Amino acid sequence: MSRSKLSNLRLRNDRNGLSLLEVMLAIALLGTSMVVIYQLMGIGYRSAMEAQLQSDAANLVDTKMAEVSAGVLPLENAGGVPIEEAPEWNYSVEVESSDQIGLLRVIVSVERNDEVEMEGITVVRFMPDPDYDPYALEEN
Repeated sequence: MSRSKLSNLRLRNDRNGLSLLEVMLAIALLGTSMVVIYQLMGIGYRSAMEAQLQSDAANLVDTKMAEVSAGVLPLENAGGVPIEEAPEWNYSVEVESSDQIGLLRVIVSVERNDEVEMEGITVVRFMPDPDYDPYALEEN
């Protein structure tokens, strides 16, 4: 064989595989991408759990407000009462007089009673005052 053909053959044979530097770079890129994907999965999981807790809280506060409106729960102040259907949640009811005669301002709140950090949800509704008698004002 001629010398030029031999040198061309060596050059081709020298590049049959990957260099150590290329392999290390590929492993570093793979490892970095796996760490980033793992962190994104953790963020997604935490966001999903927070959304689930907020949804649960919204359902519970609506349920308790409906119970107060329907008269199932008394129209009086109560604080930190555990919810039977969901024992990890507490509810509070505040009843205040409003600026409008004959209406009460009812505030129902729910919050978790365990170590999970989550802000509670509060709902405010104006309800007729059961003790209000509009005819009593006309007599005076």
